[in-house]
Amino acid sequence: MSTEKLEKEVAKHDEEHQRKIDLANNVQARIQNPLHGISKPTLLAQVDDFAKEQGMEDITYILKKGALLAQNPKDFENIEELDEEDKVVIRREITRWDQTGSNGANLSFPDEFGISIADGAPNRENNEWIVGLINSG
Repeated sequence: MSTEKLEKEVAKHDEEHQRKIDLANNVQARIQNPLHGISKPTLLAQVDDFAKEQGMEDITYILKKGALLAQNPKDFENIEELDEEDKVVIRREITRWDQTGSNGANLSFPDEFGISIADGAPNRENNEWIVGLINSG
């Protein structure tokens, strides 16, 4: 192998290795939904097959709704297979999850950023105002 060809191979390997490192450390990376890009007929056929394999034919219609929702959760309002009752439940769960996430964040972020609201914390009264302002945003 010529020196030039060897240098190109090493550079290519280094570039691929660096790209892998960058992806591993990219906190902004997004994981693609594994159902993305599957056509509706294919997805529903896969659900049918799964239900048969698992002996769950009696709830196939529910599994289909779940698969369609999992494929495109942000657009659940436009999924024809979901009736209004389904959509009401989904809206309520989204609201609950938002509240749960906020409540969980409130447990740790004040201390993390030095604005503790714990009993006896210095500047507690002032910190409560700051935490309240952050939560209102």
